[in-house]
Formats: sequence, C-alpha cells, structure tokens
Amino acid sequence: MAFHARSISLPTKSHSYVLKAEAELYKLRASLSSSSQTAQTILDALQGVCNLYECINDIFFMSSNKNSLSHSQQRRVVDQELEDSVNLLDICSTSSDNLAEIKAHLQDLELTVRRCSSEAMKSKAKEYIQLVKKSSKYLNKQVGRKSESIEGDSLETLGLLWEAREITVSLLQSVFVFFSKQIVSQKTSKWSLLQKRRVECKGDVFDISSLIVNVEELHNGLGCLYRHMIQCRVSLLNSCSL
Repeated sequence: MAFHARSISLPTKSHSYVLKAEAELYKLRASLSSSSQTAQTILDALQGVCNLYECINDIFFMSSNKNSLSHSQQRRVVDQELEDSVNLLDICSTSSDNLAEIKAHLQDLELTVRRCSSEAMKSKAKEYIQLVKKSSKYLNKQVGRKSESIEGDSLETLGLLWEAREITVSLLQSVFVFFSKQIVSQKTSKWSLLQKRRVECKGDVFDISSLIVNVEELHNGLGCLYRHMIQCRVSLLNSCSL
C-alpha cells in the first residue's frame, strides 16, 4: 500500500521521543508498502505501531503541547481527534473479534483434518475464507472514512495521531490480506488431505497449527495496540482539561 508522506511541523527543540516517532513512521511506511508480508513482518509492524503510540503519548507531556491543546481555538480540531480515536478503537476491537473468530474456524478445520473428512474440510475452509473476506471488506470500508489531515505549528501531536491512524488501518488490512492468501478460494482449488493438521491446496501445503499460532500472536498484538491507543486518548483528554 502506498503512503503519501506529509510534512509535520515539530517543536524547535526536538525531543528524543519526537525523533523516535518520526523514525517509527518511516519504518512502518516502508514495511507496509512491501508486497510480500509474512506473519513476522506484520508482528514487527504491530510492535512498531505500539512504539509509535508510546512516543506520541510521551509528547503529550510536553508543556508546549499541553498549552496549545487547551486553547479554545483548537477545540474543534481536538474534538475531531477525540471522535476519530473512538472510531479507530472500534475498528481495532472489531478486528480483534474477527481474529478470535478466525482462530475458532481454524481450530474446527484442524479437527476436521484429524478426522480425515475431505468434504467437511472443504466446508470449514469455505467458512474460513468467507470470514476473512468479510473482515477485509469491513476494513476497506474504513479506508474511505479518513478524517481531514491536520496542519499547524501548535498541532504537531495531533498530526502524528493522524498519521498513526492511517498506518494502523493499513496494518489491520495487511493482517487479513495475509490470512486470505493462506488458503485460496475453494471455487478454483482442489483440496486434499496430506497428514494431520496439514492441507494441500493446488500444490501448496498449509500448516493449520502454524496459522493458529499466527492468529494468537496477532490477536495478542492487537490487544497491546488497543491499550496504547486508549492511553493516548486519555492523555489527550487530560491535556484538554488543563
């Protein structure tokens, strides 16, 4: 996915966490723009987004940001950011729920493979594919709901949050694109059983146990990300109340 770099006006005295935030943004853009995503690269990106939110949260404690965000003329922009943060939390929560459902489907598929039931396996695999497609479709709809970008010398922290939202939604898209590529559409594929917990589809072998582990790790990563986003929202609310 292509990203359009936007200039963010930063404080004259660049604090270490401001530089870290810019560095994380640079790495994340490069990672998510890659056409070849693995479970590990997505996990690394998830950690990077968590680091980004941690840096942004630190920036909230700068006195210059506390003063600027509490000004009445900035209230409209701050209110929009608070609303957008709720929407992003909903997206993250829904994605987490979808991952939990995908894990349950994979566990059912694994059990079916153990029983060597080819027809039942096809049915379970179809359910898995439909769920992943539904999750991807939901996230694609969110892409068109991006809020207006933020500019201004006194709003550098909100500008970083705007960037973080864009990166987060793109990352969540990558999660479900990854899982959609693990087992392709049943309509164009021939399925066969190889051995316990392994499935062959058009010559490609998929280790269901490994996929389940991938889902668990990504689900845990989303939980960590959710907590970092909550912390940033609380810090923004506290800054506005000063």
